[in-house]
Amino acid sequence: MTDFFITLLQKEIAPFLHDLAPIGTMLLRGVFFCAFILIAGFIVGWGREKLQARIRMRRSLSLKRMFCRFCVRMLKRSAVPDRAQKTLFVAAPLFAFVFSLFFFFFMPVNSKYFLQNDFSFLYFLFTASCGVYAFIVGGWSSGSRYSFFGAIRLIAQSLACQPVLTVVVVTILMTAGGTDMQTVIRAQKHLWFIVPHFPLFILYLLSTSMMLAQAPFGSPKSNRELSGGIYSEYGGALYALFLISENVLTLLCAVVGSILFFGGTEPLFGADRQEVWLAAKTAGILFVLMLMKECLPDWRTDRIIDISFKKYLPFSLAWLTVTASVLYCFQGGRW
Repeated sequence: MTDFFITLLQKEIAPFLHDLAPIGTMLLRGVFFCAFILIAGFIVGWGREKLQARIRMRRSLSLKRMFCRFCVRMLKRSAVPDRAQKTLFVAAPLFAFVFSLFFFFFMPVNSKYFLQNDFSFLYFLFTASCGVYAFIVGGWSSGSRYSFFGAIRLIAQSLACQPVLTVVVVTILMTAGGTDMQTVIRAQKHLWFIVPHFPLFILYLLSTSMMLAQAPFGSPKSNRELSGGIYSEYGGALYALFLISENVLTLLCAVVGSILFFGGTEPLFGADRQEVWLAAKTAGILFVLMLMKECLPDWRTDRIIDISFKKYLPFSLAWLTVTASVLYCFQGGRW
């Protein structure tokens, strides 16, 4: 009987485990990568707290205290309002959490471990905007007027910022001569795109702030007249998932901005640490986004829509036209 099991192990089970090992290795690396992104998102929240404390001239919370507060919030029971659409109310933060982590697997770092990084920016832009709708669904399904009006404001801001963001990304892709991340990064080997396209970088920061509903576009989450807006009925672990998703999406927008305008993993001074350069560029954009959130006042939603469609969008379209003309006349379709 022992010889039979040994023979079975050698002929059947061992080849099966050998074929299964690459999949298990990939899943394990994916789990560690998700854990790394969550830790990075937590550090983003801690950095925002440090910057906020410095601006308001108060003592900031320590990293240990913030972690303890986060653990307490995760252990709290999440109450579901009676008037809420219970399935959507619970699924919205989970969907936002999964969606925010999903796109980091396409980042151009360690491509031999994860998915291929010849990923089209156009598809990325189309699907990344869908993550905002998890916050909209969460506000609508809460059964509260505050949350409902916050969701309406977020819908209006999303519809106003997405055309501008699309034109900005298309202009950069036209300049790079391709739609995948590696082409955009290689095109900035000698000159970062922020030099010729600095106004588009400003529009990118404003559009991402509008999409994330942070100042000066934080009216969907206003505490004065909406008592938290889309988050007004959330608490406990569900609210913590929304906060994590918001930090991770902010980090994602900073990474994409570093790829589009600062060359992403393209090193300087002959250095070869691609991950370090990407992290440094991302940290710089994160600092600017946090500074905007803490220092700028909120605008009304009607003014946001007005300035987006009457100023941001025409300017971005004009810049796209000028860029296309220059590329066509002088460089044969490349910068």
